[in-house]
Amino acid sequence: MADRKYVVIARFDDETEHKFIKLQESLIENGYSKAISEWPPHITIAAYESISINELLRWTKEFSSKQSVLGIMLSSLGIFPPGGEHTETAVLFASPTQTKKLMEFYYAFHERLDEYCGKLGWFYSAKFGHPVMHSTIGKFDIKQMQKALEIIFAQPIFGPVKINALEVYTYPMELIQRVELKLEG
Repeated sequence: MADRKYVVIARFDDETEHKFIKLQESLIENGYSKAISEWPPHITIAAYESISINELLRWTKEFSSKQSVLGIMLSSLGIFPPGGEHTETAVLFASPTQTKKLMEFYYAFHERLDEYCGKLGWFYSAKFGHPVMHSTIGKFDIKQMQKALEIIFAQPIFGPVKINALEVYTYPMELIQRVELKLEG
């Protein structure tokens, strides 16, 4: 299984997940079903190629055992502009405030296994060094973006949230392991 691809994601607390699901439902009701990702609401931490799954699972569990639930602030909306073969669409995402604590969490995870990021995970690697922490909302036709923005702004997804677990998935998506972060206090 060393040639498979894997993704590690940070999952939100139940309240935040529910808000993102309500947003997705609202977007679908308004005709944006193709825009919605099949992935659960999350922030991608890393993506790997040609890595031992046992080594990845071990590291994720070890790392998570030393981390507490992380409070962050989803404070803005961002756009990955059209590019490459996708000239008619852009990705909209909720963006957390890039606090020292969040960035330390992110880079600490990359202290190991970064050499396996490869093409799939280059933008998430420590070597790249310019992560855009984000929670993807969906991919939208740029000509219809104004209406999508109105729907997004009508939902209460912005504000304080918590990251309470790390999950390891195959790529494409199949959950392999979930590790809860320690409760505070």
